[in-house]
Amino acid sequence: MKQILLSILMLVCVMGIKAQDLMVATLQSGDATQVFYGANAFVDAVGKANSGDLITLSAGTFNVPRIEKALRIQGSGYMDDPENGLYRTTLNYELYINLPEGSSDDFLLEGIYSDKELRVESSTPVKNFILKRCRFYRVSFSGATTENCQLEHCRISDYLIIGDKSTNFSVINSVINALRSNNENSSIVFQNTFVNDVSYDAIVTFENCILSSRYAEDYSNVRLHQNCIIKHCLALKGNMFANVWDLQNYWYSDKTTIWGADKGYSDTDLYELTDDAKKQYTDAEGKEIGIHGGHKPFSSTPSHPQIIKRDIATKTSGGKLKVDITVEAQDD
Repeated sequence: MKQILLSILMLVCVMGIKAQDLMVATLQSGDATQVFYGANAFVDAVGKANSGDLITLSAGTFNVPRIEKALRIQGSGYMDDPENGLYRTTLNYELYINLPEGSSDDFLLEGIYSDKELRVESSTPVKNFILKRCRFYRVSFSGATTENCQLEHCRISDYLIIGDKSTNFSVINSVINALRSNNENSSIVFQNTFVNDVSYDAIVTFENCILSSRYAEDYSNVRLHQNCIIKHCLALKGNMFANVWDLQNYWYSDKTTIWGADKGYSDTDLYELTDDAKKQYTDAEGKEIGIHGGHKPFSSTPSHPQIIKRDIATKTSGGKLKVDITVEAQDD
């Protein structure tokens, strides 16, 4: 927390300039702080960082480095709110992460927007990788062996590939346009997630999820793999669970019934269930299924402190500058 607050104080120094006009990256390495400015600030910060360091990105559009060290990277969020002077952190190119042997086990990427791909390819097992409250066009772990990795409160507008060498990979309270195939030896759990298009050869444990498919009419092509596990899930295309052996409470319905409208993938929709659907489709604890249920209801607000209100006097009074700042953080 101390490092994050230091980063915020550094950002206060440039708050008089519109977010889209000046990009700032702060690097926390132990007790040392460095600040980098401009579109290349993210590249410069990564170049100076050591494995395990924290990089905090302001709003704005950043050039993208190739990352070959385990870092904690936190942006201002993936949602724009110009009316309140809040802007997202955007990456302007594909993000490639390749962790060499001997890297730290932990990697965090939070509060980032990208209409490009995130690709994780590593010669060493990627452990404890957390992608939190981010929006990417595509996310692929197909080139990496993963252990205890997690996607939380994310939106992926194209497809997610988890890969064939995944142990304890979890996707929590997220919105995924398409899930591609994986190996049955992988252990993957989706919890309280909406998947708009589930591949018929994805082998996953789904808990409290809402699942659909792009094959609207040909029911033979939308049946999930027999080795999937279904726990308190709702299918939006007929007969999706027909081949599944392990079925532990499930339902069939349609989008208009549960949401009041025919919805597919969206960057902004909250997918709130109708009052009747909240009561009818519940998990083992009686909580609603979908992204607003479970132990971590969906939120796009980053977990680290964000400046949501700022009022800085234009001149000093009595040798002092009046600064009024309101900071908000989402509970983890």
